[in-house]
Amino acid sequence: MLYIFTATYYEASAWISRYSLKRDTSVSRFQVFYNEQENIRVTITGTGMVSAAAAVSSICTAVLPGKQDFLLNIGICAESPDGQGQIGELFLCHKITETVTSKTFYPDILYRHNFKEAELLTGAKPFQKGMWHRPGFFVYDMEASAIYQAGSYFFSPHQMVFLKIVSDNGCGDRVTPEQVKGLCALHMDSVADYASRLCTIGRVEKGQDFLWDGAVVDKLCCDMCCSATMALSVKQHIIYCQLAGVDFRAVIQEMYQAGKLPCRTKKEGKRCFEEFRQRLL
Repeated sequence: MLYIFTATYYEASAWISRYSLKRDTSVSRFQVFYNEQENIRVTITGTGMVSAAAAVSSICTAVLPGKQDFLLNIGICAESPDGQGQIGELFLCHKITETVTSKTFYPDILYRHNFKEAELLTGAKPFQKGMWHRPGFFVYDMEASAIYQAGSYFFSPHQMVFLKIVSDNGCGDRVTPEQVKGLCALHMDSVADYASRLCTIGRVEKGQDFLWDGAVVDKLCCDMCCSATMALSVKQHIIYCQLAGVDFRAVIQEMYQAGKLPCRTKKEGKRCFEEFRQRLL
């Protein structure tokens, strides 16, 4: 299942229309829309970190996610006023920093995509130009860090995706509901395609319908001296390669022939895995 969380109805409206989602009247605390055939559940969290965390915890407790499911947080954001981004541009967030606590979180981006990437800052109030001086480009919202932290009780880092669409640069211009709907609809096709591929990967993993021998993959993880987390990443990369038609077997064979496998230490294993990942992607 795809668990989608947005702060407002206007950010969710394109999903509701595209997949003919129906209101779940059994949920009274939040607006929830779902389609059982499409395996999509959209929740309107409300604005702010407390509301976002409460919504994720409530929904995921009621409908418990599995290892094959994904969390998607999508919505509008502000951008840093350095002119690097443009209104309407979409970013996949590889790093989330909570400004109140300075805590940093890293969603694992294991799957190939065509989106630009950016760091996302989450704050307790709307972004305004001059709030603080921070070098480099970033985007800003008010929910993502809370969604990540609450979601981590139910999802692994590679199961959580954060996509943000620039609506303003903190200069005080009011963003109307119609503008929000238009910005989110603008990227609906590309995001829906990406989400569909993620769900396909989840279904393959759930059914264990792999084209590779599990014993071979277990040996590869052992020869890379993988930790439990790294072993999961190796397996997820191979699942992706299977679906994308990438010849991962040739890469593995070449690394054995070059003497890069097996590894003697975890440090060597990390370097080997990074090379393996780069060659696959």
